[in-house]
Amino acid sequence: MNKRNWLLALSLSLAFSPCYADWAKLKAAASDLGAAVSETSKEVWQDVSDFSKKSWASISAWGEDAFNTAGVWTDKSIATGKEWLKAADKELNEMLNPKTAKEARIALNTMADTALIRLFNEQPSAKLLFDKAYGYAVFDSRKFSLMLHTNQGAGVAVNRKTGKHTYMKMFGAGLAAGIGGKFYQQVILFEDKARFDAFVTQGWEATSEVGVVAGKESAELTAKYNGGMAIYQIGEKGLLLDANISGSKYWIDKDLTETSR
Repeated sequence: MNKRNWLLALSLSLAFSPCYADWAKLKAAASDLGAAVSETSKEVWQDVSDFSKKSWASISAWGEDAFNTAGVWTDKSIATGKEWLKAADKELNEMLNPKTAKEARIALNTMADTALIRLFNEQPSAKLLFDKAYGYAVFDSRKFSLMLHTNQGAGVAVNRKTGKHTYMKMFGAGLAAGIGGKFYQQVILFEDKARFDAFVTQGWEATSEVGVVAGKESAELTAKYNGGMAIYQIGEKGLLLDANISGSKYWIDKDLTETSR
């Protein structure tokens, strides 16, 4: 078994053990997460300074490779993630106000990658929940989609088993001002197929009970799924621990999703 497969196997076995095993052991097992990312991104991982020198096309896949590699989000992951985010956010700013459905899908996919890297940098324990997730959805208050109205945001839900992307919209009272900042992002992790499928096919409205999932408990090392979901909220200054999502509504964007098939 080569080093990459050994790291993946050990990280997975520890991550799925009770209480996520011992945090120190998990960090040791994945101390070099960079060694397990794809060969195409390994060189970029190992030399952080290259991010500023390479074209976006050559480094864009790094984020997806990194968060889809099972294992603890280490200090090295955070350092590299920060450098990647500088390049990604610069590119993302140029994707605002897309003119076509294709441009909107590219913008939302890129936005989702940046939100996950930003989340794991802010809260590394969230990576352990992500490794176990059947799927995830990411939303943003900025104009990365078509025909958005006041207090609406847009996002994408991804089935981690099939890779299928379902583009969606959301309504929330805090979206208009980005909850006090330039932007507001929301990451929802789904523990199982039933919860994920219901979200993308039927839509969802957050109740007061689920609204508190995104509070301080989600920031703990022992964070766990609540009702099959784990919800994180991110602003430009970091993780938002007290924002409440009660009343937020989510539904499929049929135009973007159907034209992507």
